[in-house]
Amino acid sequence: MKELARVAERGEEVQAWVNRHPDELVLKEFASAPSGPLKGWTLGVKDVIDTCDLPTERGSSIYSGNQPRNDAACVALAREAGATITGKTVTTEFALFTPNATRNPHDLKRTPGGSSSGSAAAVADMQVRSALGTQTVGSVIRPAAFCGVVGFKPTRQLLPLAGVATLSHAFDTIGWFTRDVADSITMFNALTNAEATQNTFGGKVGRYLSHQANEAQPEALQSMQTMATAFAQAGVEVVDLEPQPHLESLFEAANLILHYETKRVFAWERATSFDAISPLVQRMFANADSITYQDYVGAQSELQRARESHTRFMANHDLDALFTPSAPGEAPLLRTTGDSVFNRVWTSLGVPAIHLPVLNGPNGLPVGVQLVGQLWSDKRLLAAASFAENSLTGRN
Repeated sequence: MKELARVAERGEEVQAWVNRHPDELVLKEFASAPSGPLKGWTLGVKDVIDTCDLPTERGSSIYSGNQPRNDAACVALAREAGATITGKTVTTEFALFTPNATRNPHDLKRTPGGSSSGSAAAVADMQVRSALGTQTVGSVIRPAAFCGVVGFKPTRQLLPLAGVATLSHAFDTIGWFTRDVADSITMFNALTNAEATQNTFGGKVGRYLSHQANEAQPEALQSMQTMATAFAQAGVEVVDLEPQPHLESLFEAANLILHYETKRVFAWERATSFDAISPLVQRMFANADSITYQDYVGAQSELQRARESHTRFMANHDLDALFTPSAPGEAPLLRTTGDSVFNRVWTSLGVPAIHLPVLNGPNGLPVGVQLVGQLWSDKRLLAAASFAENSLTGRN
């Protein structure tokens, strides 16, 4: 099997895996997997998602050797659809932002992004066909951008989170990585029981730089322009949009919600194993100390208003999608997992989002754009992404 050969060749360099099945077991399960849309697929699983046959250690020594009894719902659905689980991919500690062992396959001195570090790197390095991840802020879209693969985050609450370690109950969402949009659509259909046909792409998209546009590096801006040109040449109407007030106010509200919830989610770990928690995460907990219940309720109200405003905004403009930067630029060095500045508002809105590779930056590393859609319009967004991918390669 070519994926197993790739792991043997590059596994120690990329370090995408924290636990893997022996090759002979993978081959046995591959041969006996049930028929379904994912038959013949190898699948990695981020190590915050439970598997009945491999530990879930959450990137933390606190959970070393932790063996769940059952699969997370998303894993069980993937197996039911014919996928073969080959192993657990590296996550940052608790799916937050402390860098872990994984390297970027394009440059081993660079980060693959976080927190779904191993999942993105394993797919990019062809060690697995697809991999499951999670996104609470930017943990699918940003690693996909840095590693040059397709990363998809569906509408929040579309897929069950049973068996997935909680980080923020307001924002946590299952996602996945593939090497093209067609495979992402197959994953979506398999996990949601959606029809195999795609929605029709309406041919109207918005270019949106956001209030954080000054964080975009030249290569990110060039990626946006390349996407706009490809769309226009394929006959798509591209509308330039001004930064929206409902998204500006949401940025800090979402950050407050994340801090408040995360500190409470990890009450047990803080009480029993505080010294085993990284300094970066300890500081995050400390920053949450001053956030009151009333602050949290106010931020939740702001979030609700923003979601309602954004639904109206997208409908009033009749947009199939917005395209925005996925990350500030190329992958930075390993001391960080990168900045989620271009991901937070979209994740907190709960809308579907997908990253598409577009070009290589000044250091030869991948750069792309993310397309974001309307709530519960995942198939419309995937159709737009398929059209965008074909536009970039001249196939439309």
